[in-house]
Amino acid sequence: MKQKIPPLYRQYLRSRSEPLLESRHRLTWRGFFVGGCLSFFLAISAPYSNMVIKGAYVAADISTPGAIFVFVVLIGVLNLAFKLAARSRGTALAFAIALGSAWLYAYWPLTNIDVHSPGLIFSTFALICALGNVPLAWSGRSLALNRAELIMVYAMLAMVSAVCTMGLTELILPTLTAIFYYASPENQWREKLFPHFPEHNILVDDGAENTLFYEGISELGQSIPYGAWVEPLMWWAVFLLALYVCMISIAVILRRQWMERERLTYPIAQVGLAMIRGEDENRLVNGFFKRPSVWIGMAIPFLVGSLRGMSSYYPSIPMVSMRLPIPYLEGKVNFALTGFTYLIDTRISGSVWVFYLLGRLQKSALAIAGIKSEQVHFHGVPDAPLVGYEGLGALLVLVAGVLWTAREHLKAVWLKALGRAPHVDDRDEILSYRSAVIGTLGGIAVMTLWLWIMGTPLWVSFFFIVLAMMIFIGITRIIAEAGLATLRTPVNAPDFVVMGLGSSLVGPTGVFNLSMTYIWADEVRSFAMATCTNALKLIEDMDARSRRLVFLALILALLIGTLGSFWMIFHAAYRYGGINLDYWFFKAGPAIAYDNAVRNLEPAGIYWPGIGFLFGGGGIMALLYWARHRLSWWPLHPIGFPVAAVDLMPHIITSVFVAWFIKVIILRYGGVNFYQRTQGFFLGMIAGQMLTLGLWLIIDYFTGHTGNFLFSW
Repeated sequence: MKQKIPPLYRQYLRSRSEPLLESRHRLTWRGFFVGGCLSFFLAISAPYSNMVIKGAYVAADISTPGAIFVFVVLIGVLNLAFKLAARSRGTALAFAIALGSAWLYAYWPLTNIDVHSPGLIFSTFALICALGNVPLAWSGRSLALNRAELIMVYAMLAMVSAVCTMGLTELILPTLTAIFYYASPENQWREKLFPHFPEHNILVDDGAENTLFYEGISELGQSIPYGAWVEPLMWWAVFLLALYVCMISIAVILRRQWMERERLTYPIAQVGLAMIRGEDENRLVNGFFKRPSVWIGMAIPFLVGSLRGMSSYYPSIPMVSMRLPIPYLEGKVNFALTGFTYLIDTRISGSVWVFYLLGRLQKSALAIAGIKSEQVHFHGVPDAPLVGYEGLGALLVLVAGVLWTAREHLKAVWLKALGRAPHVDDRDEILSYRSAVIGTLGGIAVMTLWLWIMGTPLWVSFFFIVLAMMIFIGITRIIAEAGLATLRTPVNAPDFVVMGLGSSLVGPTGVFNLSMTYIWADEVRSFAMATCTNALKLIEDMDARSRRLVFLALILALLIGTLGSFWMIFHAAYRYGGINLDYWFFKAGPAIAYDNAVRNLEPAGIYWPGIGFLFGGGGIMALLYWARHRLSWWPLHPIGFPVAAVDLMPHIITSVFVAWFIKVIILRYGGVNFYQRTQGFFLGMIAGQMLTLGLWLIIDYFTGHTGNFLFSW
């Protein structure tokens, strides 16, 4: 019998042997220029979209809708224009004249220009590119980006998404000011919290209860009190720099273990990789847009989203419902999350919804038995805090298992950092292992000392920072392996330290300080460690020199994202008044932190019921780990257990179930070959939802329409 390799497996081997990047794909100044400009545009337009337009949150989750939309515009429009302009001097000159004329027509006589307008910023960037393309075309060069440069730009946009709204800036500015504006006899902030302020000025007080920040500046000669912001922001800059250096360093340390040894799938990064792989400098149109399956996938969210968008303008058009009548799964279907989940192993996606159902049964059983907690948790598992403690225990055991599995790699990293492992090669990392270890330990030390200087006991500060980093590692692992695009921790680090260990151990000033860490440790829906981890997947085929340049690009993106969004939020608040912008960020979010601090000022000891559930959850997770590695027939993957009962799961579980069900059917009756052919459809659904969100935000921007919220998790 003639033996040969099956065609499908031969195609798989060929795809593995074809690297994403070739030697001609190198990073140049073009990538930094385009990436920097688009990063600034995203940094100011993301908060503008939910504060002023009051539309979709395009940077609230790790799925980074805004980053994907801007990147689709880059590869589908801008890069195409750059290539066309490079074909002839006349084309480049025609583009420059056309864009210059349009820009002058829109903004002439240049007297009432709003420098905070996203439209002005993007059109000015396009004009600069068109003008710059003229001399480049005359010298035979172009602004068109190659694959390596596109990777860097995508990584920068994703990193901006981690800080420009939910991840940092839309939380920190209102939280630093809200305590003075909203203090009242009813909430007792002034009586109970003011005496326990930190020893240094990390809050913003302009002497007038920050009225201008929340009500806006009138035309009566009032001015922005810049001086009140200087010292608090300088203190926070020290802490945040240490936080992000620590996060990036941890991502670097774990990269090789997760990517090369365990071969995680990184579903969130797959859509970016697909678009980058379709780029060819010898062709005008990106290959991603030449796949019919992609267009079919894009058409569905575009059609549904456009109908929902038009119904906001014309109430006679019925609103298309996103709910499916699936028993026990009451959430809405989200096209992007369905697409991400379709890319992962069915054992993982199936386990996620099975553990969700088991979590619901457990909550019902505890309620029937009368077992409940008097503690108040706003996030995580607010309807059953004891189940939240159980989930946290499982998450910490997940992290322990991850670190134990990586023990040989971590030992090699440590020895390399000490100079005792010359055989370990770290040239393919964006940071040397020595720098990454120093960044991790130094970041933890700086954050610990910062909290201690502010009045938190030293041991509490250290324990809290280590716990927070472990939670970030756990959520990052779930994102990298399971592709869940929006998550929260079952119990956040400040709540566990204050309510789990007891406020008596923390002290009143410590309670207040840890309530301030809600700024970066509460939501955990978008954070730099997970974003950096996905970015490191993108640069897998880059050479060593380019990888080190990507590190500089990520740091640049963090600076641009933070400063750009600060600039937009700061001036929008003083112009329109914070109370007229986003209710969650400017009132509800800060109120949760400060109300929680007031409640927890009362001395309390260790919360033993919660600690019991914590160890119980850890024990169950350990058994699940054992079963997965020891029992070949065991069907459930343990990664779904820690977050099964989190409050965001009802919003995403329907999408997870739908993706799992479709993939099971396709693999059962169509086989692996048909599954691979259908991937383009689901990648198209992801890109189509992000594109629809962006296009309708542009429409709302020009029409002045507000409140047009197309999709939600």
